[in-house]
Amino acid sequence: MMKPKQRLTTAGMSFGFFLVLAVASPLSGQQPAASTDSPVVQTPSDPLASLNSENRALFDALRKSAQQNDDAATLTSGKQLLPALKSGTKLCDFVTQLTAGAAVETGDIAYALTLLKPLTDSHPDDWHTTSLLARAYAERGDKSLRDLQVAHMIDLHKKTSDPAFSKLHVFPIQKVALHSGYAVFLYPFDPLGRENTYLIALIYTNAGKEDYRIELESADVDQAFFKAKHPGERRFSIDSYRESDVNGKFAESQALHGFVDGVFNYDTMRDRMVETANDGKSSAK
Repeated sequence: MMKPKQRLTTAGMSFGFFLVLAVASPLSGQQPAASTDSPVVQTPSDPLASLNSENRALFDALRKSAQQNDDAATLTSGKQLLPALKSGTKLCDFVTQLTAGAAVETGDIAYALTLLKPLTDSHPDDWHTTSLLARAYAERGDKSLRDLQVAHMIDLHKKTSDPAFSKLHVFPIQKVALHSGYAVFLYPFDPLGRENTYLIALIYTNAGKEDYRIELESADVDQAFFKAKHPGERRFSIDSYRESDVNGKFAESQALHGFVDGVFNYDTMRDRMVETANDGKSSAK
């Protein structure tokens, strides 16, 4: 089955992408980081005004490492800075969010949850934090709590007035080790495109280079003869896509790897996509 494909703009959509969005405009009234050749100029509205020089240096290091997707450095700076911050302030919330995101990305899920649970309790409508909490529960294998956060994330997207959030079509939900490399799973807010893509896995090499992607699709054309015999269910296809640049022009090849019949279930579909990435073998974990 070869199908004309609408290109999905998922390149670069990783867990670090959400941190970049958070760093872009974190604190209203914040002044740019001062250069080493000039004195720090603070204004009364600057949330950083209360920081001493040591903690300001930690904050600048935190922000820089987060922008560079250096999760280990972000986590180190955040752990050092958080004890010096007043709980409940905008500055503390921002540092907590970046530190928790780095903890999730580096696999320190237990520590991430100690930060994320109080933060989501205080800010239940913050989509950055909701996304991180959903991913933390997914990484821990807590299916029921993960699904609650996924549903909340989708609900927030439906009613958001945040232009950056409204433009997103997917959010990262889990990172899974493969026999060679790893997969980053992206969860669409709604089925995407004319093929009705329900789940995306970006496949990376061990060196962290994006190699190709796998999509779980349920095109309407595939339901024509299926749905009459299977009411309430759908036929899903597992397809892989590899991108290439031919003489400066975008090209993409597609391969069909099989079908899954039934209702959408994240765990079932994820495992089948992992088997596809592992050439028919189970997950590396």
